[in-house]
Amino acid sequence: MRLKLVITALALSLLAHHTSVFAQAADPAAALSGGWKLNMEESINPNGPDGAGARGSRGGGRGGNFASPGQGPAPGGDLGPEELQRFNAHLKMFRTAPPLLGIQATAKDVILAYDPDPAKGQMFKYMTDNKKSVMTTPAGPVDIKVKWNGKVLRREMETKESLKVVEDYTVSADGKQLVVTVETSNIMVRMPKVEIKRVYDRTQ
Repeated sequence: MRLKLVITALALSLLAHHTSVFAQAADPAAALSGGWKLNMEESINPNGPDGAGARGSRGGGRGGNFASPGQGPAPGGDLGPEELQRFNAHLKMFRTAPPLLGIQATAKDVILAYDPDPAKGQMFKYMTDNKKSVMTTPAGPVDIKVKWNGKVLRREMETKESLKVVEDYTVSADGKQLVVTVETSNIMVRMPKVEIKRVYDRTQ
């Protein structure tokens, strides 16, 4: 009798697990929601080409984590000293991988939390309607748009110094890992292309 109860409990547990997996597969927002911890070993340049866990620049040339004056081949000319300072501050901020990431997502909005303490101001809420909103940072305002591309959440950011950052959030088929890719570009500063891939393991 006891063995039968154990087998029944195990079967119910497996059924609940598979039901949860199927539900997440059908609902990208549910799959993305939860707690995530950075897996440094499986990530590629999670903090940029010069940060912790770097495997070296994939695009050749200078390290690429910071820009220098006189490197702007594109229209608009080079950035001035103050602009360049803000540019590098934003670049460092967006290329720094949060070790822990909390996400609460729906089809209409998403909350990204880099620290569970609201008093630290590291929780950000966005509508996923691809409409521009403005985020205040220590280096200046940033225009942000967030949308769903199928099962992938995309966050696009642009600063006044024309730094563009595109983040894609993709959950694995089994729901156990989250992959965040980061692309940075600028029309006024030459930036070697660097692969940034952050792999997170689900904690809850």
